[in-house]
Amino acid sequence: MALLFTGRPPSLDDLRARVAERWGGIPLMRRSLLRPGQPSWLRRHRWQETEDVDLRVHVAEVRTAVPCDGMGDTAFTALLARLVTEPVPDGPPPWRLRLVRPGPDQEPQERFAVILTAHHALMDGRSLERLLSGLLDGGTGHSGTIRGGVRATRTPRSAVPAREAPAGQVEGAGRPLDTLRSGRALPLPSGPPRPERGFTWAGLDTDTVRAARRTLPGLGATLNELVLAASAGALRAVHGPPDRWPGAARPLYGMFSVDLRTPEQGEELGNLVSVVRLPLPVAVDGSRERLRACRDLLAGPAPPHDAHTTTRLVNAVSRLGPWGLRLLIRRAGSPGWAPVACTVIRWPRGPWSLEGAPLERVIPLAPVQTPNAVGVNLTDYARTFTLTVTGHTPEGLTRKLADAFGRELASLAHSAPELRAARHGNRPS
Repeated sequence: MALLFTGRPPSLDDLRARVAERWGGIPLMRRSLLRPGQPSWLRRHRWQETEDVDLRVHVAEVRTAVPCDGMGDTAFTALLARLVTEPVPDGPPPWRLRLVRPGPDQEPQERFAVILTAHHALMDGRSLERLLSGLLDGGTGHSGTIRGGVRATRTPRSAVPAREAPAGQVEGAGRPLDTLRSGRALPLPSGPPRPERGFTWAGLDTDTVRAARRTLPGLGATLNELVLAASAGALRAVHGPPDRWPGAARPLYGMFSVDLRTPEQGEELGNLVSVVRLPLPVAVDGSRERLRACRDLLAGPAPPHDAHTTTRLVNAVSRLGPWGLRLLIRRAGSPGWAPVACTVIRWPRGPWSLEGAPLERVIPLAPVQTPNAVGVNLTDYARTFTLTVTGHTPEGLTRKLADAFGRELASLAHSAPELRAARHGNRPS
């Protein structure tokens, strides 16, 4: 996760001192991952807590231009792409914090970034938020107390009753065996270019996101519904209608993360998330209809695959031993299981700052998926929305998907009721 700030950056020594003060007493930050012995197929990875952490290794400085217009500067984006794709080295605890400041010949000097990367086995995205917010100053919650972290994002429920989706819109939902059933893979062009790891980020217009959420009646669309629907529309725009894709006509499955922490576990670090898998409505015509189809899926009496279903499956397989989990991971990593991963991150209320420099933007760095898969991530910090797309796809595809995602939001925004009324001269006062 990357944080962009406006103001003078702290010195590297000051940042290390702050890390030692705020993170020094957290056992998780001293935990190293030990690889299994032979035969590795039958043995588990092990955690080992170390006594001391060398902050000269874990907290480093990078010199490059820091963007200021909400768009991905080439050098800064290349840095994020490298950090997303590079393996975490063995030995020390698998996390790194980087202070990014402009070089002496680069402008503007009043901008900097802080980037925290960690192995997903060590901590989930919620833990990254908790750690980074604990490193910053500020963050007044509803109760008036200083707090860090974010509120849990639960499986969304609609405020309006679910209705039946038209025949053929979404298939493959609600059957118990669908948890392991493969769907359709994303189409790849025949021949070169081969898939490679890509990363793109961009700021989204706040008014456009708000208007797109108001497309549906009642309380409007949730951010999860919006990201799932816009991702389906972006995939359709880039790859064409699914009836033209090669292979059997199966559902294209997507998934989104769900935090399993209870209110009493809100401060707990580690990996306490699960996923919900559901068929994306890529075959549905019209952006508004795709958004309504996502609401129907998530608001029904039983979501297709709720987070607890996934958790129960993992727990059951883990009793078989490490080989069972590795088989399950291989299955879940297949191109057709869930090639589209969506994540929504809502940063806690601010304002936030670091050594007096205000926090401006939060950029999520999602793990690169398996070949021929993409990850779409949206953060909401003080109504500043940031989109990132990662993928193990042909070169340039993440940029195309990000652009198509923005067009899908604009299409939804223009179909919002108040905008339709304004076009007919009925704009409310």
